[in-house]
Amino acid sequence: MKSILLTTTAIVAFAGAAAADGHTGVSFGGNAMLGFNDNDAFGEDGFYYDLNMNVALTAALDNGVTAAANFNIEIDDEGAQGDELTGNNDYVLASSSYVLSLTTDTAGLHFGDVAFAAETQWSGAGDMEADAFSEADGEVAIRGDVMLGGVSASVSYVVAASSGDIVADDTTDTVDQLSVGASGDLGMFSFAVAYQQEAEYAGYFANNGDFTDNEVFGVSAGTTVGGADVTVAYAQWKGVAPSTQELTSLGVQVALPVGPVTATVYYVSEDNVASDADDNYGVTVAYAEGPLAATFDYDNDQGTDKWNLDGSFDAGNGLTVLAGMQNENEGDDADYYVGGTYDLGGGAELLAVYANDEDGDQADEIGAGEYLPGTTVEVSFAF
Repeated sequence: MKSILLTTTAIVAFAGAAAADGHTGVSFGGNAMLGFNDNDAFGEDGFYYDLNMNVALTAALDNGVTAAANFNIEIDDEGAQGDELTGNNDYVLASSSYVLSLTTDTAGLHFGDVAFAAETQWSGAGDMEADAFSEADGEVAIRGDVMLGGVSASVSYVVAASSGDIVADDTTDTVDQLSVGASGDLGMFSFAVAYQQEAEYAGYFANNGDFTDNEVFGVSAGTTVGGADVTVAYAQWKGVAPSTQELTSLGVQVALPVGPVTATVYYVSEDNVASDADDNYGVTVAYAEGPLAATFDYDNDQGTDKWNLDGSFDAGNGLTVLAGMQNENEGDDADYYVGGTYDLGGGAELLAVYANDEDGDQADEIGAGEYLPGTTVEVSFAF
C-alpha cells in the first residue's frame, strides 16, 4: 500500500504557518469571453460565454520557503445540471484548477491540478507512438520537483480522477501511477528521461482521454551540430496486463534555422511486437519576419497524410489578418478559415472568423486557433 508523506492537511497547515511568520499577498485576475456562432451542427449554435476569476494567495517564510494557493472560479454556458445554489440550468458556477504549493529556489511540492512528472520533464523527437505518457486534465496529483546543477527532476502520483473520485475511496491504495522524470543540460548535450508505472486500476481515469494506463519509458538526448538542433529519442510502451503488446519508437529530429525560416524534420521507426506499425515522419517549415508569419506542417501518421497551413499578417493599428487550410483526414477535402483579430486595448480583443468544414468532421478544431465551423464573432477580455 502506497502512502503520501505530506498530506494536504499538512500543506494547508504549513501555509498557515507561513502566513503567520512571513509576508502575505493576495492577487486577483481573470478573463471573460462572449461570442456568437451561426452553425447549428457543431459547437455553440448561438451565443456562448465564459468567465474566469483567478485567485492567488502567497505567504513567504523567513527561511526562504514560499507557500501558495491558487484556484479558479468559472462561470460558463456548459452546464447541464445547473448551479446548486440558484437552480439555474443555463450556467455552472464552480471552483477548479486549484493548486497548493511549497517552493524554494531549488525545490517545490505541488498538490492539486498539476502536470504529472513525466509530462513535465519529457521531450521526444517528432511524433512517437510509444511515448504515450499520461497528460493531466483535471486530475488531482501531488508532485515534487528539485533543481540542481542544471538538472531538473520530478516525481508524482495521481490522487483523484478528473471526475473528483479519490483513489482511496474506491481502492486499497491512496494514490496511483507513479511518474518520474528528469531533464537538463550536461555540457554540450541536453537530455530527458521519464518513466510511468502501469496504473493499478485500469480505466479509473477514463474521463481524461490523454491519460494512459500503460507502463511507459523514454530517454532522449540532443545537441547542436553545424547550427542544427539534433534530437534522438527512444520510447517503450507496454500493454496493460494481461496484454503482451509492446511498442517501441526510435526517432530522430533535426531543426535548422536559416534567417527568418526554421525547418524541422523528423523520422520515427515504430515497432509493435503484436501487430504491424507504420513509421512516422514529417516536416514543419515556419517563417516569421516583420508583419508576416506562416507555418506549414506535414505529417505521415501511421500511414495517413496530414497537413495544415496557417498564416497571419499584422496590418497595423491593432488589426491582424488570419487565414489557413488543413486536411486531417486523408482523402477528405481541405478545410479552411479566414478572418482576423482587432486589439481593443486594455487586454480586450475582437475576433471575427469564418471557418469551413468541408466534410463535417472537424467540429471545433479548424486551424491553429481551433475555430468553430461557420461564422464566429467573439470578444475577449483579460483583467
